[in-house]
Amino acid sequence: MGGVSRRKSGVTIPILAGIIVTALCSVFVLQWQLRRRRRDNKLGGKGKPLCGSPEWNAKQEVQQGEGILVAVDENFNLELEDLLRASAYVIGKSRSGIVYKVVVARGPALAVRRMSDLDDVDYCGDELCLRRAFEAEATAIGRARHPNVVQLRAYYYASDEKLLIYDYIPSGNLHSALHGGQTSMPWAARLAILVGAARGLAYLHECSTRKWPHGKLKSSKILLGEDLRPFVSGFGIDRVQRNGGGMQKQGRLTMERAAAGYLAPEMRHVEAEPATQRGDVYAFGVLMMETATGRVADAGLEEWVRSAFREARPLSEVVDPALLKEVHAKRQVLAVFHIALGCTEWNPESRPRMRTVADSLERVGPAS
Repeated sequence: MGGVSRRKSGVTIPILAGIIVTALCSVFVLQWQLRRRRRDNKLGGKGKPLCGSPEWNAKQEVQQGEGILVAVDENFNLELEDLLRASAYVIGKSRSGIVYKVVVARGPALAVRRMSDLDDVDYCGDELCLRRAFEAEATAIGRARHPNVVQLRAYYYASDEKLLIYDYIPSGNLHSALHGGQTSMPWAARLAILVGAARGLAYLHECSTRKWPHGKLKSSKILLGEDLRPFVSGFGIDRVQRNGGGMQKQGRLTMERAAAGYLAPEMRHVEAEPATQRGDVYAFGVLMMETATGRVADAGLEEWVRSAFREARPLSEVVDPALLKEVHAKRQVLAVFHIALGCTEWNPESRPRMRTVADSLERVGPAS
């Protein structure tokens, strides 16, 4: 009996040791998961995780004559006739089409982008293939769900009409707020807009279906909702147009964007350079400079700011004069400029990722 007892005790020690090691490993794994979850939660906005929320509600398709109306949100229950009967006002025009504010009899106002077919290229050879390509890209846009990204509610496809139907964001855009308003925007509001826009763009880069680079980021693409909450808009449009029956000439777009000052150096002299996340980071850096200086983002803004810091000029010569009275914001303004300078490094590999930019802006100071 004693021999048997000793054998049991000799077996028990390794088993207990194994249990302890397993328990310790579980604790370490749990701690690592909690740390990672806390890190991911920072960028979601108002306590929501960057990539953790559901992105997709079931599609609802309704045949409308020769076309098809697809609701990508379960709460969207309008029919095409409702949209056609609604009052519509042009609120924007671009090479990709016309954007209307549509006021329907029931429900909130909508923004409807009527796509234009430019430089048509028949990639597929038949209408069914073109429709499927358009729907695939529009569906991918519809999957993007984030508090700082404009929400696609539905889309309509017909051979002669293509519509993208979004939430209507009521308070204009950052460009108008900075350059067209009668009153100056205070620094706290500007910082909050930058933080929210960075969150939204980081989400598109890391969590959206396509891991989208925006490609056309500028201050007019940051829409402002109630309480100046920012929404990134305009992402995915080029892919929809290119794969859904139309194609924009990249060379012309490159020249237009270079003149605006947002285009990264590596993309300025290439006819059809595809959009990149690093290019978005550069554009966001210029957007931060625009927000802090109050100057329009022309082709010389980035170099003007960089030379000012290289020459150690006083902050009063660089910052928007309307902010000079906000002495308490000096540290935050300087921090934003330094983040912007990192984003606009000429070497793309030297630029941070958007997640890092958003983290850095979060640390600058309190912003809602």
